[in-house]
Amino acid sequence: MVNTIQPRLLVHCRADVGEGPVYDISTDSLYWVDIPAGHLWRWDRASRDVAYRQIGEPLGSMALIEGGGYLLASRRGLLVLPGWNDLPVLWQQVEPDRATQFNDGKCDPGGRFVAGTAAHDPRFTGTLYRVDADGSTAALADGIGMSNGLDWSPDGRWFYHADTIAQTVNRYRWDAVAGIPSEPEPFIEIPASDGLPDGLTVDSEGCLWLAVWGAGEVRRYTPDGRPLGAVSVPTPNVSSCAFGGPHGNELYITTAAQAAPSYGRQGRLAGDVFVVTTPVKGQPTRSFPRHGIPQRLLEPRPYELD
Repeated sequence: MVNTIQPRLLVHCRADVGEGPVYDISTDSLYWVDIPAGHLWRWDRASRDVAYRQIGEPLGSMALIEGGGYLLASRRGLLVLPGWNDLPVLWQQVEPDRATQFNDGKCDPGGRFVAGTAAHDPRFTGTLYRVDADGSTAALADGIGMSNGLDWSPDGRWFYHADTIAQTVNRYRWDAVAGIPSEPEPFIEIPASDGLPDGLTVDSEGCLWLAVWGAGEVRRYTPDGRPLGAVSVPTPNVSSCAFGGPHGNELYITTAAQAAPSYGRQGRLAGDVFVVTTPVKGQPTRSFPRHGIPQRLLEPRPYELD
């Protein structure tokens, strides 16, 4: 590896499993989830305020909804959260009879939400789904050990998807019209002794940044899969990353306290969020279309703040 860079601590939150960072340029805010705790976190750049929302069930990932609100991928399926201080409402159940739950997810270049499930029972495997604007779901791939990080190349031709259990990031051809991946091939393979491939993002140059759980790194790869460098994170269980910031060149990195050392600096920083300014920009955050969501789900339903 060359050009190893160091991040700085952004938020001390000790998430059990921090995941799915999303930057909202319209409000200069960073969002991320704590999966088992069912928390949706928010950091506001202007005020430096940090807060979280209790969703009430494990929360795998989220996407911004155009015009405001949040699409949440949870244990039960897809939830709509109209506003930060509202109650989330179930929109679509997904795999209600399986011991699985949604894990990582992200909007494709057309605004469709693509997210995969992960099993919490070894008898089951995960499935990758596409969620269209009207909430209808389509299975894109099954038999996945643990569906994890995903993103698209800047030209929309390639789709990348990590199967953590298989130790592999696969690359697919992406049909932008139909929203269907095809012709999977191994793109990055992480040896078991080196960690686990987790969340990922693709920058504006088409290079892939991969969080490697257990290795304490986010690694950057060229569009043809060659390693370029790494961000060295001071706690081992690095879970995901996303670009954002006013100039789009800040890489936000989530980590997990789960299975991390309970002592020393690595233990104190486990589960926190880090940031590093990079020489490149990320791709703009994509939002889920508002027009297909039933209006009743977007109506405010205030809840009692703690």
